[in-house]
Amino acid sequence: MIIKTAILALAFTSLALSATTLAQDPNPPAAKSAGPTVQVSLIVTDGKDKSLNTISKDDVRLVEDKVAQTVLSVEPDARPVDLGIAIDASGSLRRFINPILEAGRLIVVNRQPKDEIFLERFISTDKIEKFQDFSSDEKVLLKALDSMYVEAGQSAIIDAIYTAVHYVAEHNRNSDRRKALVVFTDGEDRNSYYNIEKLLKLLHKEKVQVFVVGFILDLDNTQTAIVRAGIRDRAIKLLNTVAGETGGRVFFPRDNSELGDAVAQIAHDLRGQFQITYQSSNADKKDFRKVDVNLNSAGGEKRKAIVPRGYASQK
Repeated sequence: MIIKTAILALAFTSLALSATTLAQDPNPPAAKSAGPTVQVSLIVTDGKDKSLNTISKDDVRLVEDKVAQTVLSVEPDARPVDLGIAIDASGSLRRFINPILEAGRLIVVNRQPKDEIFLERFISTDKIEKFQDFSSDEKVLLKALDSMYVEAGQSAIIDAIYTAVHYVAEHNRNSDRRKALVVFTDGEDRNSYYNIEKLLKLLHKEKVQVFVVGFILDLDNTQTAIVRAGIRDRAIKLLNTVAGETGGRVFFPRDNSELGDAVAQIAHDLRGQFQITYQSSNADKKDFRKVDVNLNSAGGEKRKAIVPRGYASQK
């Protein structure tokens, strides 16, 4: 009887231990980890497409892949810039080369002391050259611009942008610097080796912000029209796509005055934009993540947020 009682007591003890083990759940589901901390460039413009210098974090609404995200900060981006200036030196730009070179000079003289700039001269795929390596020396850069020249050939614009973006990304790769490229071209691409899909993949990966000045003028003015309608439309689409994907801007000046305004806006955007920081709620998805930013209205003022279309997750 004593033995039977002991056995029953042992059984109850065993059941109690089992119940305790079940209650504690030795393999609870892992807590969902947060996604990556993401930093996104932001340019804010008014109703006249002029850049603004102020924005509040509370005014910013950011969505990643249609899911609202919590913005951690919106701060002026004062980091130095590694900048490429890519100039289409093909024959179709001959009549615009002097205004282009003057625009390049304005960008150089308006740089910040720690900014570094390289110059690319391009025509066809086999004539894409590093005309001046990265430098912060104003005299060196201006001298290189003064020696820029035009020659016959068919523009390989996608290849030229691809090459410049890759070079900008590799320069000072492991330092905390912004990466940007300014392109002067008519947008008429002829027989590039790379296609637009490969270029966009590189842009998403390297996060180089591209600004474009496109010399594509009104066809109603036969004195200044430089491309036929179909070619012009494809050129506009290409240049808008490249700038839009990277959070940059594109300008189509119709005269020297508008060119000056465009360059002034670019110079401002290179040193007067913002950086949004947020922690993505998505820890699982790889590859491309789409980002949208909207701004709350401020006293009826019309404002626009210009940001990259998204980024390539490295997870």
